Order: sequence, then C-alpha cells, then structure tokens
Amino acid sequence: MQQAGPQPVGLRPVPGEATGSFIRRLARVNDRPVGVLLREAAGGGRVEEWVDPRAHEVFLRDQGVERLAAMAWRTPEELRRSLPTLAVRERGSRPVRVAPWPPRWTVLEPCVGCLARREDIVAPVWCASREVWQVCVRHGRWLRDGAAGGPAQVGLTGLEEVVCAHRRWQRMRQRVGPYARVLLADALQVTACWWQGRLMGSETVWARREGVLGTGRQEWSVPLVVYPEAVVVAEAMAVYERQRRWGREFDNGAPGWVSRHWITFVGERLGMSAPMEYGGYRALREWTLQHGVDEPVVARLGQQAPPPDYLSQRLPVLEPHVGGFEQGPLEDASCLPWRLGRPVSALE
Repeated sequence: MQQAGPQPVGLRPVPGEATGSFIRRLARVNDRPVGVLLREAAGGGRVEEWVDPRAHEVFLRDQGVERLAAMAWRTPEELRRSLPTLAVRERGSRPVRVAPWPPRWTVLEPCVGCLARREDIVAPVWCASREVWQVCVRHGRWLRDGAAGGPAQVGLTGLEEVVCAHRRWQRMRQRVGPYARVLLADALQVTACWWQGRLMGSETVWARREGVLGTGRQEWSVPLVVYPEAVVVAEAMAVYERQRRWGREFDNGAPGWVSRHWITFVGERLGMSAPMEYGGYRALREWTLQHGVDEPVVARLGQQAPPPDYLSQRLPVLEPHVGGFEQGPLEDASCLPWRLGRPVSALE
C-alpha cells in the first residue's frame, strides 16, 4: 500500500503582512520552493523570478487569491482582510505578478510584541504599509522605515503621550473621514517647522522626549517627537475647516479676524500661548492663507444657516487640496511648501 506524502500545512497571515512575505512563510513551513507556490497560485502559468519581499511584492488577481487561500487553508476573504496589497486591482490576464514595490507603499517590520506569541514565524515577516510610520498602541511601539536611517522600531516607554495621541488621531479620523489625513499632514508640517526653527516646544517638551529616546535632535525622530502636538493642531484645523466649509470665519468672526483669533485658540489648546506669540504663529498664518474663505461676505450673509450638527459632520476634500492623498509620505499630502531639513523660505 502506497503511503501518502506529507500533508500540507496551513498558515495564518499577520495583519498587514505583505503578500510576498506571507507566500515565503507558507513555502518555508511546507518545505517547498517559493517558485512552486507561485506557479500553483498562477494555475501553472509563467511567473517572474522571486526576489526579496523587501524589494518586490506579489500581486494577485481573484483566481490567484483563491488558489493561495486554498494552499494556506484560509478563505479568500480572510486573506483580503489581512494582506493589504490584495486590494490593488490587477489589470491584464495574469493571475500572479511579481513586481518592484510601487510608489506610496512602505515596507515595515511588524511590532515585535505582536509577533512574540506566534509560533508560525518561520521566516522574517514584512508588512505592507500605506504610511511611512505607524504606532502600535497595544505594545507601545513606533514602527518606521529603517532604510531611511535610524531604527526600524522604537519603544515608547516613558513616551505614553505618543500612544495617547495616536488614539486621539484614530478617533479624529473616524469623525472627520479621509480628509483627516490631510489635516494631520498639514499639522505635522507646521510642528516640524517649529522644531526646525527651535520654536514652541523645542527646548521643553520636545527636548524631554528626545532625552527619553537618547537620540538628541535627529530629523528621523521628528514625527515621533512632535506627534502629540501635531494631533492637537490637526484637531484645531478640523474645527476651522468645518466652519470654512459653510462659508464661516472661525468662531463666526469678521473677515480678517479669523487668523489671529484661531491662532490664539491653537496656542491655548497646546498650552503654549507665549511661544505662539513669540513666533510660532507664522507657520499657522501661512496655513490660514492657503485655507481662506473665498466667498464674498455679501454672498455668505445670504446663505442658509448650516445644519445644527455641522461641527461634527465628516469633511469633504476642501481646496487647496485635491485627491491622491490616501497613502504615502504625509508631507506629500500637505499644501504647505516647506520640507524638513530645507530652509523654510515661505516664512521669511
């Protein structure tokens, strides 16, 4: 009697895992070449030669997803929930395509705390991220692209305010909608400008966080160091934008009144009123110039009053912003012209 060969072993994906990373782990746990699994997912068709998942990703059409799910003992729906690049709609007839990572995707190491209790990590795991950095609120870790310089993961012990800020940002995103990402991008540009110009919290709260990190002033750590204040600024920007959407100046003030009073409002929310008056206002003033109410006062006076809940409604995309801001470096989604590490000539 002929003995059956070894039974295939299923595999559970890591949430956010790159498809290529998952296929490599599936091949390793079954002691099979990766190329064989790719050809099976392709239904026997030709597949490009496999390369490092940090440099290349595997993109699947529906037939490829179904075959991969069967090999992993999972459902296609489960794979689509866990593997972000399966949402990329593939064109052409090939069920499997291996290609370099497209722009606006970042390859990150998953949180070591999230992987600690798993027993199926037989090969390094890589995650496909729509952001260049993430915060794991469960284990208090900041995850980033280590290829850009600096560590790939930073523990947030002693920096719990960063975790709290990320929770606030998640709640803001639920309330505001996709446009919240644009406001965070603008807020990070403002706070990075303050950090670079040694304004606002540079010598106090930000210096303390840099001391906890033990890094000193490093550009790679700026998004982490200023994140709590950036979230506060983004929340204030959302208040401003909800009123602007309905043709209203901030706090129903007169034209020209908005900038000074809104900036004072932001300084109070940050607990940094004096530094705001000293020079922090310049970056926010530039933002209000980009986000002014263009409609004439007479036309605004003739408008219907906004609905009672307008200050809690989701926001559409407002000028000067356009689409295409859903993923990638946050600074690319911002309307502000300066970039960290370059002279801030817009404010001179």
